[in-house]
Amino acid sequence: MVECKTVFYNARKTSLCEKALKKSFLGTFLETNDISFVTDKKALRKILTDSFKECNIVFIIGGLEFGDERNISNILSRLLKPQSVDECKKLKNNEGDDGYVVRSGCQLIVVLPDEPKQITAVMQGPILGYISKIEITRA
Repeated sequence: MVECKTVFYNARKTSLCEKALKKSFLGTFLETNDISFVTDKKALRKILTDSFKECNIVFIIGGLEFGDERNISNILSRLLKPQSVDECKKLKNNEGDDGYVVRSGCQLIVVLPDEPKQITAVMQGPILGYISKIEITRA
């Protein structure tokens, strides 16, 4: 099993989203036991730094629906140095907001919408195959 962290960023329906994510992990190599809740970019930066000391995959749920500086895409683009990002892919979601996966070496940030149905839709797409192709080792 590969351990990953889950961070809820200004997310709604957190309990239902957590259940949807855990359900999508059934029968896979992924496992999440550590869940954090943050509401601002400073706290998000700290939790990401701390999380990548313990694991190589962090799921961020929420923040996609904002049209201002709180938007998770805007925050991540300011937090991450372009030269450190190996790949950034859009995770198509026919149910609503697209998700994203950002890779730097063997570390991944997977950004998901904060709607359970949309999490399920994104996780049933190519994301698990993408993650399994990357050599994920403990940090």
